[in-house]
Amino acid sequence: MMMVRNTLSLKGFCSCLMSAWMVVGLFGCSSVRTESVADFAVAEQTDTVRGHGENNGEEWAAFTVDAPVSGPQALVDSVLTFLNNELYEACEACAHFDEQTVSFKKEEMFTGNGEQLLSHYMEKYRPLIADSLWKTFGVRLIKESQTAKYVTYGVEVFHCSLACSSQKAYYTFDMHDGHQVKEVISHDNLIRFFEDYPEYNSIGADAWAGSPGWKFSPENRFDNTCCGLLDSCFMLAIPGYGNHFLLVDFPYGQVFSYLTPEAQKLVEQTGEGEPMLPPYLPERSEDGEVWMEVDTVHCALLGYISAAGGPLVDTLMHYEPELEVYPKRVHSINAAEGATIFLFIYSRGHLMYCDEAMTVALGEDGLQPATLFSLESQKDSVISCMWYDQLVEASNGFPFDEVDENRFGIHYDPFTKRLYVPIMDEHDKGSEYANTSCLQYTGRYHVLQFDGKVFVPAGDDGAWWLNADLRNYKRTVSNRKTAAGIEQVDLMPDGTTRRAVWKGAKTLDDLRKKPDEVVDKK
Repeated sequence: MMMVRNTLSLKGFCSCLMSAWMVVGLFGCSSVRTESVADFAVAEQTDTVRGHGENNGEEWAAFTVDAPVSGPQALVDSVLTFLNNELYEACEACAHFDEQTVSFKKEEMFTGNGEQLLSHYMEKYRPLIADSLWKTFGVRLIKESQTAKYVTYGVEVFHCSLACSSQKAYYTFDMHDGHQVKEVISHDNLIRFFEDYPEYNSIGADAWAGSPGWKFSPENRFDNTCCGLLDSCFMLAIPGYGNHFLLVDFPYGQVFSYLTPEAQKLVEQTGEGEPMLPPYLPERSEDGEVWMEVDTVHCALLGYISAAGGPLVDTLMHYEPELEVYPKRVHSINAAEGATIFLFIYSRGHLMYCDEAMTVALGEDGLQPATLFSLESQKDSVISCMWYDQLVEASNGFPFDEVDENRFGIHYDPFTKRLYVPIMDEHDKGSEYANTSCLQYTGRYHVLQFDGKVFVPAGDDGAWWLNADLRNYKRTVSNRKTAAGIEQVDLMPDGTTRRAVWKGAKTLDDLRKKPDEVVDKK
């Protein structure tokens, strides 16, 4: 269910990439492989030209193109125009030292015959390229992804002379009318994404590959061709990684709200029409081997392990008969010692909810409680999170998510390995709840960071779904849906109030963007 993050692919190291492309053949050979997905079919066409220059033909140029051969005409025409442009530029670059020199005009080379696309260009350019090659060169125009809504092409260019370098770009086409999507994420939103998700802000050096590390800076410049919409993740090509590039992928559940409206519509879940929200886990763990059930006869919360010979069952906790327990989620956590740790989150109570969490270690004797929490004076493996009598009314109708009906409870972020525990406070004097046991939701959270062994306090923060620039409040006064979108009013540390409005917002995850309107009041 969860996608691998930070998948590093350092492209263009001379020996690796050169060897891969030389398999195509160094003696003018070509091949075609047809692939059809849905009603858009492409033919993989490859060809290689060996040089006749001063270095006895050691230079070569390799071409790989996924050319459309059938499908919606508007899409085929759009992709063919794009491929013609890319092939023309590549062939002209191979044939000349001087960028001002032109062998053929672009319009005389254009072809609408996808089945003969590469051979059409090679027929004209092969002798020119062979006679003038001055460096090893390669270009790959590959269909990276296809869904019912869009097709994404990747363009990878590689060349070697005194040194080797490579670069990567992405281009997305709307399946409906074939137009090329001009922007999938703005540069400002991409910067905000990095600021909101610090786990992506650096990548360690790889001594084995000889590659330097990379660290995000607000000064980093990314143009739209660095960003690719793939079928299962958002891909970013980071340029300038040495002389090459680096690929990093982000789950749509995290990056969705930062995308442009057009890109959001393209990557929405097919059929349901709902955006791909953060990947909250179901009651079972990621691998489906561990889950929770409630024994109402013995008033116990049970942990199940799927194993050979049938499931193993362990009692995680007993509860008072007058309470009810609702299993919520199971997360698996990779511990430093290699032990399998599971985080169980559940609710207790009826009408009034109390979110709690515990961690257990899976050993030879089944599931055993593990003390992994440390918060204020509590050292137990179970944290009592919160009670909220009449919370919806008291918070002026906070917009619940259909995916997670209790955003006020304990939240575990599997990407950052952070646990968010809501901070409660006494109600203000004069409130109808002032003299009751009901505590007030502040909208702030204790944050605990898993360090490989235990969860340790990491300070407090505003709501994790909120834009980073707006997390400096003391307490959330109200957060409600309006006809225009979502409005949030916060009490600030200096006693003033702040009203922020996100126009068109539908879920809390839309609040990661900067608000359209911010008004401060004394």
